[in-house]
Amino acid sequence: MSDSSIVVVVGAAGALGRAACHALAHRGHTVWAADAVDPSAALPGGDGHRSSLVDVTDQESVDRLLAQAGEAGRLSGLVYAAGVNYTGPVATTDWAEYDRLMAVNLRGAFRTGRAVARMLAADPHPFGAVFLASTAGLRGEAGGSVYCASKFGLIGFVQSFAAEIAGHGGRANAVCPGNVDSPMLRHLAAQVAEREGATEAEVLARFADASAFRRLLDPAEVGRVCAWLVSPESSGISGQTVVVDGPPPAG
Repeated sequence: MSDSSIVVVVGAAGALGRAACHALAHRGHTVWAADAVDPSAALPGGDGHRSSLVDVTDQESVDRLLAQAGEAGRLSGLVYAAGVNYTGPVATTDWAEYDRLMAVNLRGAFRTGRAVARMLAADPHPFGAVFLASTAGLRGEAGGSVYCASKFGLIGFVQSFAAEIAGHGGRANAVCPGNVDSPMLRHLAAQVAEREGATEAEVLARFADASAFRRLLDPAEVGRVCAWLVSPESSGISGQTVVVDGPPPAG
């Protein structure tokens, strides 16, 4: 591994962030794992990988992260996997939950993009950024208005951001996973089950049946796509939305 292949993963402690860390390391990148809580737990095996705390709701914290990672060598990519969820109908929107979710899912992405854009303007070089959106950013669903709105917004951000950094060697793409087997999804299933008077197992089965795969995705399947989009192998792809999911079920 070399310092020229450092990739920062924001939200590394989550299931998708951890999967991205391991997929990037497998491709030979040096991983810089960052999260608000214990990012070191996401570090893959091997030498050279590092971790640090970051608060994506604070611009100075995000700026400090990129500066710190950049001191170790030129950054070649970033994966933004920070995200939280909230479920509930519009009629009973909890504004504190709304603000918390938007601060991480959307404003955190803007803060990170701001830091990346300024870095590339000062030092133009090939750089791949991936932002974890969701299939919930492609279609709305009852009870998911706040989360869906954040992911719809994230896709729009990525398309605009990609155009802005292209002249400095930067690329940006959105990855939209379907239902991934993760603690976040299981927590969501428990909330939906309570609201609907169903069991968590019934809700998870419904989530699994939402695609023709008839199963939940493994986080590693998403992590590998993120790692590929960061790499030079995808050098002609930017401003795109890549769906990691099966087709809709027949009928």
